[in-house]
Amino acid sequence: MLFQSAASAVFALALPAILLLYLLKRRYPENEIASHLLWRRALREQEANRPWQRLRRSLLLLLQLLAAACLVFALMRPLIPARASSGAPVVIVVDRSASMTAAASRGSGASGALEEALRAVAAAAEELPASRPVTLIAAGAEPELLLKDETGRREILRALEGIEPRFGRTDEEAALTLAEALVRGREGAELWLATDGRIRAAFADIGASDIRLFRAGRDGANTALAAFGLRAGTEAYEAAATLVHYGSRPAEGTLAIVPAGAAEPAAERPFRLESGEQRVFSFDGLPAAEYYRAEIRAADDYEADNAAFAFPEAPERGRALLVGESSLFLSAALGLAGVEIVQVDPADFEPDDAAAESVDWIVVHGADESALRTDAWRGLLDSRPVWHIWSASSPPPGGEAVEPADIRTDIRAHPVTEHISLADTHIARIVRADPGPGMEAIALYGGVPVLFAGTVNGQPRLVMAFDPADSDLPLRADFPILAAQAAEWLGGAAGGHLGRTEADARIEIGLKSGTARAEWQAVATVPARMSAELPVIEAEKTADGAVSPVQAAPGVPGLYRFVEYGSDGRTLGARLLAVHAAPAEGMWTSQPYADIEFPESAGAAGDGQAASANGSASEAAENAAETADRASGTAEPFSGTADESSEGAGAEGRIELAPYIAVLILLLLAAEWEVYRRGAAF
Repeated sequence: MLFQSAASAVFALALPAILLLYLLKRRYPENEIASHLLWRRALREQEANRPWQRLRRSLLLLLQLLAAACLVFALMRPLIPARASSGAPVVIVVDRSASMTAAASRGSGASGALEEALRAVAAAAEELPASRPVTLIAAGAEPELLLKDETGRREILRALEGIEPRFGRTDEEAALTLAEALVRGREGAELWLATDGRIRAAFADIGASDIRLFRAGRDGANTALAAFGLRAGTEAYEAAATLVHYGSRPAEGTLAIVPAGAAEPAAERPFRLESGEQRVFSFDGLPAAEYYRAEIRAADDYEADNAAFAFPEAPERGRALLVGESSLFLSAALGLAGVEIVQVDPADFEPDDAAAESVDWIVVHGADESALRTDAWRGLLDSRPVWHIWSASSPPPGGEAVEPADIRTDIRAHPVTEHISLADTHIARIVRADPGPGMEAIALYGGVPVLFAGTVNGQPRLVMAFDPADSDLPLRADFPILAAQAAEWLGGAAGGHLGRTEADARIEIGLKSGTARAEWQAVATVPARMSAELPVIEAEKTADGAVSPVQAAPGVPGLYRFVEYGSDGRTLGARLLAVHAAPAEGMWTSQPYADIEFPESAGAAGDGQAASANGSASEAAENAAETADRASGTAEPFSGTADESSEGAGAEGRIELAPYIAVLILLLLAAEWEVYRRGAAF
């Protein structure tokens, strides 16, 4: 039971006052006496009329004391929270984005904001009655429903303990949409949100009767290593790194470039950045190394973007086998892309194991399809990335040559189609044919597909549905760009490395021929302390048990090695991948809670906290300090006490007892009047 006005208990002093009046009350009836001898009788009556004697049978006094006690109780405004007697659901949304790995509130004793928030939610969940079901949602790229209407407190606490941060993109809006669907139409439902406040979503459509915010972390500063690149110079390597500072105060530190296997940096550069400043730092004369690590050495509240990795790219994009017709323009474009070309005629050449090992990918241009149906050719084409260029003069089986109706173009997003438009390009004839399963159109001309891309037998496949000789494309700037991007995409499996991507992102990997198993090995992680905790990650497989050419990047920022093994356990190759956290997670502001918008019905727990975030930067800092003081080592909810967090919830969240007490007081007063009228207790 809670009291909204506990200070009103002071009116209980009226109870001893009423009692005192009864103790001091004396009644002297007027009697005429005939003799003074009757005083002896009066004295005996006085002796028997001691104050405490009058309390033995005073029903009127008891009724008055009870009415006064009820009145005092009513003035204290007692209430019974809905959680004490209701089975209304509680939906908990936990923000586990990368920013939740930032520093916790000062004095909280937690290792990070996520641990701080989970402690608070766990403490509040333990106080819930067993009748209240709990639903737990972990925000991520897709919301994860960890619990659904769970009443077992042990299971709830275990699920909370198992929540780990995610460094990729986090869709908070999707998590809140799911929460809204779970609380909509359920009377007395509550929504609990555990976050650092850097959540970019509105709460206006949430149908919960009460929204409770568990804040964690502090309004700190972050210096981000936004970009890091490397290139080969004439005699040594050159590098460039971009730093951005998010914080209300200037940041000072050192930017270090550390080669692989080195204990000391090969180059260092001190920096001082003002709030919001971005600066590029260049380095030259770096020694040869497999990879390089750029790291910020400074006091920082967010570590996930304090380091980045880069490695030298292979100067060539593999060796390509050109099967069929020779093309001057195609050979020149591929040569500019760094591709070594070997041309063969399928009618005069039968590939063997040595030939297969000597090429990285294949271009089939106008070749006789019947000559490629031998076992040797089929084995080679199935084991390597292939670029098919169809010719209208010799279309594939089932295909036909068509003339486009117009020159409209539709370019789909794909690594091969970046930076090209095919605008003003004239194509005379296009081959209309089925490219086979696993292929999707990535460019259309006149409504007819002209470029297909996909994965077949675990290898990249590219189909150009027209002969460049039947167009003016070789004369335009799009052609060498298209050839270079096609060579880069198809030759990705030839060697080199996998580049750089975001945590948990889906990437296409050109697998080595004969790959039976693959795994991700952590070389280094950011933060570095997570390296020891990160096991070897087995590569994803298809339904038939083969290694999938589409893999999810590791979920923790750092440098990873993708290692492929043959069926005999022999290592076929190892390539590096640099993984970084979602950039938006490190783009802090001086007012981290300003993006949270609560509905007017959310009550003091929501409106009050959102309002505090809309003040000045100093107010935000003071609010963060107060939050830290309240939460110092205790795991208490950051939104205040149970009474404060539910204030304004209305009749749906509590039962007011004052009306019932008022009816009882009226009944007591009526009983007292009846006792007084009858003279039953004096």
